[in-house]
Amino acid sequence: MQQQEFDRLVERTCSVTVTDPTAPLVDLGVDSLHTIALVMAVEEAYGIEFDPDTLTRLALASSAALREAAEDRAAATPRVGTGN
Repeated sequence: MQQQEFDRLVERTCSVTVTDPTAPLVDLGVDSLHTIALVMAVEEAYGIEFDPDTLTRLALASSAALREAAEDRAAATPRVGTGN
């Protein structure tokens, strides 16, 4: 998923406007309830589950950092039916 598409996911889920993908999510107005909904939406979009340690680091992360973590996790997650 490209950054612009990921930012739209953040905007839809959290009812915020991402003007700078590197800005901390909390600075965009993302609160704890939005964070939970966002993590769930990202996990669903990427077919992944974040481990709790990752989530604590991502709580105040930016859209770009969350996307990078999701991409990394997706790359490390074996896909069903692909032989991995």
